[in-house]
Amino acid sequence: MSAELYRGPWPNNVSKLAKYAVRFTDGEWKVTVLYDAGDGLRYLAVDGGGAAVAKQVNAVKSAVRDQPGGAFYVNEYRHIIVPVAADPATALQAVYYFAGRFNGDFQFEFERSLLSTRPVDRDGRALKPGDTWIGPRPGIPYVLAAGAKDVYFETAALTDTDPPQVRANMTRRVMLSKVLRDASAAAETARKISAIRSHAGGRFYVNEHGAIFSPVTEAGAGISYIYCGQLEMEKWFPEPEVAQS
Repeated sequence: MSAELYRGPWPNNVSKLAKYAVRFTDGEWKVTVLYDAGDGLRYLAVDGGGAAVAKQVNAVKSAVRDQPGGAFYVNEYRHIIVPVAADPATALQAVYYFAGRFNGDFQFEFERSLLSTRPVDRDGRALKPGDTWIGPRPGIPYVLAAGAKDVYFETAALTDTDPPQVRANMTRRVMLSKVLRDASAAAETARKISAIRSHAGGRFYVNEHGAIFSPVTEAGAGISYIYCGQLEMEKWFPEPEVAQS
């Protein structure tokens, strides 16, 4: 297969807890996630049915002559995107390739129970905005703008050519209000996050289920991740153009 740079948001610098990874486990390539088990403990959880996704990720790695395995993301459009180390001349840590679409649902076993990236509690009940996010935390980072009236992301700037190329030493900031051409719709989306993060703004994440969650500093308790609600896609960034798969 050929690999094409992804035209949507690139996650860039996020923690190990905010991404999936393909690892060689029990004699085969499997999807895994690092899970925060509390009290400073981290658990490597393994998905029971992600072999097809592992193959898609490794196919991209093979196409760009990289080693198999490693990190990947599934965004709110259910696009699988794979980071690969960038040419040092670009001043980027990684470039991101599209690896196909994900139509399933990861489930990770932890202490005889299943972890889900759906917005549910341990008993499978739907979370409400303001509830603690207890599931794994892979997601695409976005930023609530200061003043809480807009949302944006920053990513590498690509050319308009087909296939696209990285524009050297250039980044791109995309504001939701400008994309929608509707400041009131962008502000409505922003209010979901500001209800949790406050008007000061800051980073939040969106996962493959359209679930929004954000790190919040709580007095005496450190950082907790709080569920903010679900995306309304008509009030969000449009799906990036990708190759047919």
